[in-house]
Amino acid sequence: MKAQSGKQAMAGRFSGKRWPALYLITASVFAFIAADWLLWQCVGGPPRDLADIRRSGRLRVLLSYDPIDYFIYRGEPMGYSYELARSFTRYLGVPLEVVVVKDMNNQIPVLRSKKSDIVAHLTTITPESESMVRFSNPLESTRQVLVQRRPKGGDVSKLVRRLDQLDGKTVYVHQNSAFYSTLTGIMETKKISINIVPVEGSLSTSELIGKVSDGTFDYTAANENIASTHTALFSNIDIRTSLSARLPLAWAVRKNSPELLDALNRWLEKSRKNGELAIIRDKYYNSLYRFKKHATRAFYSNQAGTISPYDALVKKQARNIDWDWRLLAALVYEESQFDAGAVSWAGAIGLMQLMPATGAYFKARDLFDPVQNLRAGAEHIKFVDREWREIEDRSMRLKFVLASYNVGAGHVRDAQKLASKYGAKPNVWEGNVEKYLALKSERRYYNDPVTTYGYCNGPIAVRYTRNILDRYRLYREVIPK
Repeated sequence: MKAQSGKQAMAGRFSGKRWPALYLITASVFAFIAADWLLWQCVGGPPRDLADIRRSGRLRVLLSYDPIDYFIYRGEPMGYSYELARSFTRYLGVPLEVVVVKDMNNQIPVLRSKKSDIVAHLTTITPESESMVRFSNPLESTRQVLVQRRPKGGDVSKLVRRLDQLDGKTVYVHQNSAFYSTLTGIMETKKISINIVPVEGSLSTSELIGKVSDGTFDYTAANENIASTHTALFSNIDIRTSLSARLPLAWAVRKNSPELLDALNRWLEKSRKNGELAIIRDKYYNSLYRFKKHATRAFYSNQAGTISPYDALVKKQARNIDWDWRLLAALVYEESQFDAGAVSWAGAIGLMQLMPATGAYFKARDLFDPVQNLRAGAEHIKFVDREWREIEDRSMRLKFVLASYNVGAGHVRDAQKLASKYGAKPNVWEGNVEKYLALKSERRYYNDPVTTYGYCNGPIAVRYTRNILDRYRLYREVIPK
């Protein structure tokens, strides 16, 4: 009976005027939870905002691979958006991880899947895109222009100068782009028919312009800031016909990353005030000579996937040691920046910075000769790899090999001993041997009774290893195997 009366009492509490109020509160809470759950599902799990990025230790920035935004030149990553992204990560105090979008139609899906944190490709702000992501304050603005080929005979009357002249013309653009929306709008307002042909997302704006220049396509569309730089490469293109008014260009973040967006806007304001934005923009957009120079060099990586003038030699020696050639190229870059005549303060020579005694051991008579230097360097890597054969996991062993190439296996063995002494894992690099190698620059550790080889500039060796692996990951994104 008590239970029955208790239920009745409970029912009484929620009867009358109190019930509608409680219902509204409950419904509101449920709606909030449901909306949050739906947002979670749309972006593939819980939010990843600035605090999560700091905890993860990396900011993942999505870039497109082209002659302005992001490219490899003489083995070095460069580009307008790349340099800005590096500046932003320095501002945040976290390392940069580049995520290369290979399909231009997938930029926003990749962002929303949390495979990247920011789309650093300058993106036109449109109502359609604003419904899916949040944009930073604009970095700049530009018009959309029609890219067409100048007639060989010089008859400019054949060029499209009015939008209604696009009637019946075929224009090639990316389907999920602002250009596609603009052309669709022109058809509606001008009451004309344009054959808009979607192109593969793997084609960059630079490649589309090139296809207009060589006659494959008759028309494409591009942002004027991009198209104008390409007049240095393709002298027969015309970009004077506007398709739109000036439109803002910005970076994009996920809708559930408000802290990241705030930090991004603060950095943009700071960089605008101190002139950094203008300096970087001038470097890539306002020097047509510099653009043409790097975009036509054999070791600019849009040209047949090259990294350096020594790619053929690097590939040969990489096969001899069963390495990915892009990994060996990353090591060579870290050592010498592909300067065959480089000599360090300590007397290390050539592409792989070998000491004369090491060169002699591996029978290299002239370390300034790229052929001999790369051969001896590869044999030295094979020698060091054997030193660490007890580490069976190859990807883990690689980190020990790289550090040993830099400072010698003895110092890395000392770091192993320190790791064992202080309760860390002697055969694990990250957070274990890596940590104690860095500490070998401190007297307490390099004088520890378990060590043999004394002082070591361990932080340099740790950074050296990390730099090579980061560059290798970058090369894998943009250079064919």
